[in-house]
Amino acid sequence: MNAYVVVVLYFLVTVAVVISIYAALTLEVNLHQGPRFYIKEFYVPALDLISQSPITTSNNNNNNTLPINPCLFFDFAFVNIENEHIVRYGDANLTFSYGRNNAVANYVVRSFDQGSWEVDYRREVVESRGVPWEDAVKAVSNGSTVVFRVDLAVPPKFWEGMWYSKKKGVRIGADVEVDGTGLKVKRNDIRLNSAASHRRVGIHVLFLSLLVAWKCLCF
Repeated sequence: MNAYVVVVLYFLVTVAVVISIYAALTLEVNLHQGPRFYIKEFYVPALDLISQSPITTSNNNNNNTLPINPCLFFDFAFVNIENEHIVRYGDANLTFSYGRNNAVANYVVRSFDQGSWEVDYRREVVESRGVPWEDAVKAVSNGSTVVFRVDLAVPPKFWEGMWYSKKKGVRIGADVEVDGTGLKVKRNDIRLNSAASHRRVGIHVLFLSLLVAWKCLCF
């Protein structure tokens, strides 16, 4: 077998390996595109400077200004973008934080099933505890914004035609900026996402690039 044929065969094998690896990784990442999760509305009455008037309470030593309403109002959307798969959600745990690390409220969405391309909403109210309201009100009064964090942990399963797939834990979140209206600054829906999943895809792409580069150098 002459050298030209060997080189051609080696090249074809290399291309086949690269395509196979890429296809496998693509299937792994895209086997289930959904569901997706969005924060459609987010309202903090205590930071609404127009309709909110602080109340003052006093104890033996100090006067403390407290917000009238420490609740958080939210409209959360579950969107199943799967073409032919029913999604069965386990209990979905929503954690609300002031900033990134100060958890102030929790809410649990009980297990439910969702058909293909269906959208389910949860419009609820939770009472927060531990928010530094004086600092928050001062910030929005000065024209700044404050950041709340919404994190979701849920184990969805997908109907595969005859059975459900194994539960796959999903942990995602998003920051929500709030201004002096008490509403989220971003008027569009805020999609929850995971930085880890983006890093994972990036690592796959980097691996394929290095593999192709190495094979080219071998030639």
